[in-house]
Amino acid sequence: MLLPPPLDPASADAAPIIPRYVPRLERRAPKTTVAFVDLETTGLDPSRHDIVEIGVVRVDARTLEVLDEYETLVAPERLGDAELEALAINGFSTAAWEHALPLREALLEVAPLLDGALIAGHNVGFDWAFLDAGFRRAGLALPNVDYHRLDTASLAWPLVVTGELPSTSLDPLAKLLGLERPHPHRALADARCALEVARRLVERMRAGGLITGLPADERQICDALLGRLAQGRRQYGPWRLDDGRDYPSEAYAEVLDGLHYTTAELVRHRRLEAGRRRRVYVCHPFASDPAGNIERVRAISQFLLDDGVLPIAPHLYLSQLVDEATGREQALALCLELLATCDEVRIFGELVTEGMERELREAKRLGIPARFVREVRA
Repeated sequence: MLLPPPLDPASADAAPIIPRYVPRLERRAPKTTVAFVDLETTGLDPSRHDIVEIGVVRVDARTLEVLDEYETLVAPERLGDAELEALAINGFSTAAWEHALPLREALLEVAPLLDGALIAGHNVGFDWAFLDAGFRRAGLALPNVDYHRLDTASLAWPLVVTGELPSTSLDPLAKLLGLERPHPHRALADARCALEVARRLVERMRAGGLITGLPADERQICDALLGRLAQGRRQYGPWRLDDGRDYPSEAYAEVLDGLHYTTAELVRHRRLEAGRRRRVYVCHPFASDPAGNIERVRAISQFLLDDGVLPIAPHLYLSQLVDEATGREQALALCLELLATCDEVRIFGELVTEGMERELREAKRLGIPARFVREVRA
């Protein structure tokens, strides 16, 4: 945007001169109502296809309480250009639309619900494009609406980024938020669904705002707590409160204390994990060639260390403390204890001995990932 020239210091006390090419911005009062709109159409192109159904839910912008609703069927004027798939989706038939209103009459009834409102909906740009084209074709002035649009599909985009939602389509979004759609692709039902999506997203944002307003340590505790609650729900289902205990006092306090201690411990563990290197257990033959295998493990360990991980290689020191011939079981037990502290097991070479098999069985039991590395780095 072009800016006005700087003031002459000699005329600093004079009123600034605003050049004609700088537009004045009018102050706009915040909208007090939102109109959730949904249309059913005979296709995707507003220049060729027609509106066949309109649903509008007008709500208070602050509380999202419903102020008024309207729905009507609209008689198509260019049925020959209609897409058969679109007609099948919205259930159009000449019999069902026998008493549908002409476009102009329908828009005259809709206009008061839109006037002075912020237009909202799911993929609302599609619906507004058809309304814009419809008002113009009917020779009617567009309602005085806010120049912004509120799109619930855009509001849901963070859920796609975080992996909670596969797409911003209304079906998966409604399912994620626990909403039923008994009458999909009916205008008023979908307008109501978009409104309910907005309400649920507001609830999520309100909860998220409370968490993000906490100090860093408390945010970590809440994050860990929510993670544990979600894990418990997946494993055990919804929590039950009908076991006969006095939850309003004794049990409730115990649960809160237990959760606080648990989440604080989880945060402590996370910090410890973040401050240490990833531990990799080196699974490699030994008894077949002790001297040669020790050298190979030494080279492997150096490679892992250079790669930024911490090698756990019992071959390099247990052989100096425990005699393989007389203390093999003791050595293997110590190896398994070391393995239990690791984040990953890597098997080097193509030969898997009986001792290595026991190590791999232990890794599987503990849920520690294991992978083969065919090349022995010497």
